[in-house]
Amino acid sequence: MPLTPIRQVFEAAVEATRFSDRNVYDQSELLREWAPAKDLQVTLGSFISAAECQVIHRRLVRAVFFIELVKADVTSTKYDVRWAERFPEGDPRIATFDQCCEIYEKICRQIHELLNDEVFRTEFALVVRWGLSPHEIPLDYETKNARPIHSTANLSVLRDPNYSRLLRIRRSLLDPTLNPDFQLFVGIFDKIRVKSYLTDRALTGGYKTNREKRWEAHPASPQFAYRRDCLAIELCLIEQLIHFESFPPGTIRYLEAEGLINPERKVARCPVTLDPLDFELLAQEVADPTFGRSAYQVGHLNPLKAGEGEEFRHAPANISWITEDGNRIQGHLTLKETRELLLRISRNYEALIASGEISPP
Repeated sequence: MPLTPIRQVFEAAVEATRFSDRNVYDQSELLREWAPAKDLQVTLGSFISAAECQVIHRRLVRAVFFIELVKADVTSTKYDVRWAERFPEGDPRIATFDQCCEIYEKICRQIHELLNDEVFRTEFALVVRWGLSPHEIPLDYETKNARPIHSTANLSVLRDPNYSRLLRIRRSLLDPTLNPDFQLFVGIFDKIRVKSYLTDRALTGGYKTNREKRWEAHPASPQFAYRRDCLAIELCLIEQLIHFESFPPGTIRYLEAEGLINPERKVARCPVTLDPLDFELLAQEVADPTFGRSAYQVGHLNPLKAGEGEEFRHAPANISWITEDGNRIQGHLTLKETRELLLRISRNYEALIASGEISPP
């Protein structure tokens, strides 16, 4: 099927003042009439609504044909097509329009086949209803080392039982019919979403970033992360949150009864100060935020630019809720360096107090 008019629609969409995937959908009926897409839409329509089918199509097109690149001045991001001329020569994220069509065909057929599995159908419906962003769809790269990274061989549907659990936890916390405090959690999830999925602002170095999707950053950038890692980080931060002091006990009991969390009662602590983290304080801040101030933040235990090993990646083992004091103390140091600094300070205080050179605080 000749799809050249669709290419023109996509290229016009990224030149608009404001990118709109809804407008792209309205103008890309020809793509939806292509057999792989049409077969998928028919099957999706058998268990989700027409509006939800539209959401799936919009997210799939967004993930396959478009990318959100940081602007040259690193002030914000701008949508572009995967074959855009502003990519540097040899950038592994480039894909031609025809290559994107091949990816689209592969993913449509892969999802269509997976929908024969009732478990996957249930999970896929949850993605539409409880996705945190208009871009969420379970697609991921096999490896960041592929050249190009965006190809039929390297992009597939993500199957991960922890993602299914994450979606069900979201529903438990955000569904007003299940949780009377859902509005509070909407604000908390917004904080989690930014830290889980979007790059930090990096104005220097070889790979400048500013709030792109991490899996769309240059794969050689320390800010890059697979979508599966970002989802795992969100789950990690939620599980830490549930172990804050004063977290609603009724919600804990519900999540345990649904088999979504384990019954461990270990209190979450700041990794630097080791102070216990208090849910009521976080809730107060979300309800009444103060610009430029936040008692609780989310940070990397080891800064992404501080090294090359696994411990310096954007991954669950390297991220945590942290107090404002802890974040200020740590600065650019690794967690190990920070704790060594605190121990040195403590030993110096003890020695000088014992010698009488200073008074106890």
